[in-house]
Order: sequence, then C-alpha cells, then structure tokens
Amino acid sequence: MRLLKKKGLWFTIYGIFITLAFLYLLFPGELVKSRLEDSINSTDFMVKSASLHPALPLGIKLKNVTIRSQVSDLTLFQGKLLDLQFNLLSLFRKNTYIGFSGLAYEGSFDGRAGFVSFAKAYPPAELILDFENIDIGKYPLFKGDPGKSFTGRTRGTLTYDTDETGKYMSGTLALFLKKGFYPLTEPFLGVTKIDFDRGEIQAQLKNGIFKLEKIETYGPQINCFLKGEITPAADFRNSQLNLNGTIEILGKDKVKMKVTIGGTLASPVVRYI
Repeated sequence: MRLLKKKGLWFTIYGIFITLAFLYLLFPGELVKSRLEDSINSTDFMVKSASLHPALPLGIKLKNVTIRSQVSDLTLFQGKLLDLQFNLLSLFRKNTYIGFSGLAYEGSFDGRAGFVSFAKAYPPAELILDFENIDIGKYPLFKGDPGKSFTGRTRGTLTYDTDETGKYMSGTLALFLKKGFYPLTEPFLGVTKIDFDRGEIQAQLKNGIFKLEKIETYGPQINCFLKGEITPAADFRNSQLNLNGTIEILGKDKVKMKVTIGGTLASPVVRYI
C-alpha cells in the first residue's frame, strides 16, 4: 500500500512537471509580447523587447528591453534582462503593483512599481528601486565621447510617489559613487574634469522638487561639496539646477573656492566665486 501511495505521489509530481514543461514550451511569447507592448505604448511612452518568456511564480521575463520617452526622444532604460512579477496583493489595493529585477549597464537592480493603470504606465504612481554596480557612463543621459562624459560606478536607492495628475510629490535618493570623473563644461585653472575615488549624493523629493542635502566627491586633486535643488522637467535633461557649495583644490597649499551651478542637467552653467 505504501509503495502504491509513493507511486501515486511520483505520478502526480511527474504530471505537474510535464504540464508546466508544455505550458512553458507552448507559451505564445511573441503574441503576448506584441500585445503587451501595444497596451503599454502611448504617445508618451514606448517599450520594445527582443523576446518574452514566462517566469515563475507569476511573471514574465523580457530580454534586451528598451524603454523610450516619445515626448523627449530620450532612452529611459536599456537592459539585458527584465523580470516582472505580478503582486497578488494588488487585487486588494488601489494600484497595481509589479515587482521587478534585472540586469543593465553592467550592474543589477530590483524593486517594485505601482501603476494606476497600464494605459498610463509612465511615470509609475509609486516606485522603489535598488541598484548595484551600475556603470554611469553607459546610461544614455551621461553617455558621450570618451573623456567627455560622466563615468564611474554607482549603487543606491530611489523611491518616489506621485499625485493623481502624475506630479512627483515625495521621495528619496541615495547614491554612492566609485572611481570616475565628471567633465567640466569649461576648463578651470587648467582642470577639464573632476576625478573622484568616492562620492555620495543624498536627496529628498518634496512637492515636486529634489532637495539635495549632500553632494560630495573626494579625489586625488579636488574635493567637491555641494547642496541645493533640482526641479524636474518632463524631459529629464531639461531639469533646472540650483546648486552651490565649495571646491577644495588639494596640494601643498589647499585652496577653497565657492561655486554655483545653474542651467540644466544637459547644459549646466558653472560660476566660480
């Protein structure tokens, strides 16, 4: 009797395994991918991927994903892998929550996004994002000619939520930088870039404005200490800067200079005092 019970158990397990295998092999990935992209894409937002497969327990896995802003023609995200998992608790909440994880820019990330509806997927109503070992120079916003673009590695956390109109209301940002440089728009005392060994950025999002509590970088020649505000724009490259602080030039005689930074993320205007 025990042997029969054991055989019955193994047949059940075998049946479940075969069923799951057939569901995976026969999953209409191309059809689901096409319909998913069509349902999300809008005049503001576009998603493209190379392939789609089911992913346990309740999700899908996309490869070579590109997310673009139709308004600004800016690539918001490019990743090798994006795993999306539906959260069953969404059935009892106002927003639909999707857990995500993946690989991009030679690093990894994971988090959770909340959507009012997939017809208005961008921006998500809520976001929690953790990332590790991201190559800054490979992100489209900072990508440029060798020696003339922001480089380095970063890890950190980004959170935010929006109001009913999609306006950013509150959130936090914590970035930790490692081994890179930031090119100056104009040479300063013969210096064309700020090299750093490490750095840190801490910010709070309040009433749609990023309050930068700390921007610090430490390098072999220059240390930089800034704070201020960034006002986000629909095209993130046009976000307005209002920063001030000091720059320390290291050497036998340490020199400190005050600095202000205005303009936009794409075209900052630096003034030395």
